Amino acid sequence: MPIKFDLYTNPEKEGVTTSRLHAKVITNGVVTTRNLSESINQKCTLTAADVRAVLAALNTELYNALSNGYIVHLEGIGRFSLSLKCAPDVNPEYVNASDISVKGIRFTPDKELSEMFETVQFEHEADDSRHSGNMELTEIIAKMDRYFAENQFMRRRDFEKLTGFNKSKAWRTLKVFVEDGTLKNVGTKEMPMYVKNQIKQ
Repeated sequence: MPIKFDLYTNPEKEGVTTSRLHAKVITNGVVTTRNLSESINQKCTLTAADVRAVLAALNTELYNALSNGYIVHLEGIGRFSLSLKCAPDVNPEYVNASDISVKGIRFTPDKELSEMFETVQFEHEADDSRHSGNMELTEIIAKMDRYFAENQFMRRRDFEKLTGFNKSKAWRTLKVFVEDGTLKNVGTKEMPMYVKNQIKQ
């Protein structure tokens, strides 16, 4: 079964005049622990319940090893390691444990796993649900007028659903509307809540 993909334009950046395309997989859904357990059950003597118990134990063992500063290597699959972050304005001379937090868990696939994908086939398919929409400003304003006729506030996610824009394009467009007075942010910078600016006619 070929892997379906579509092409997307990279978010616009200041000073960049030529848009670049990147490919993304069109996902078919999520394979759950139950799905994996039942599939593995068909390939070995373990029951589905046994597999779920092993995966639950693996979760605990991964946490224990990573939290103790180890890299976890599952042969044939890959390596797991912690990624850390600190405040951008932290002073190296006075840094302490409270300034550090876990950014995420990094996964690096083993060569064997990576090589299995060298023979996969791909199929291009348009995925309209994930493309950032293209609208004229007048059309966007008309949609917002209809939205505010029934709603008092608008969040960024509401604007995305309204326009079909992706996250970065939605932020940029909302910023333009705030700057020109069409919208007003009555929330905070971190958690903006937009209302229609009644002053602008």
